[in-house]
Amino acid sequence: MRKDEVTMELPGVAKRRGRPATGKAATGASRMAAYRARLAAAGLETMTLDLDQEVACALRAYVDRKKSDAEDLTLGQAVERILRDRLLRKR
Repeated sequence: MRKDEVTMELPGVAKRRGRPATGKAATGASRMAAYRARLAAAGLETMTLDLDQEVACALRAYVDRKKSDAEDLTLGQAVERILRDRLLRKR
């Protein structure tokens, strides 16, 4: 890479790389709180699950089968559909 020997630097101004900071950046915690508030306003809730590998593979296979049937499901939608079918059906 050649050194630029033509362009002059402005006196007293340090050249910095990247986008200039505005001082209004949100913390990770505040971004996550805003995300959860948007979910709550939409009537949704975040839930973290720990699944056995066998169950996780079966769930992914279920989603892949639905995608081949021209039904585009996410993992979350698949879990919701299965739970809704098993827990909320009329007895």
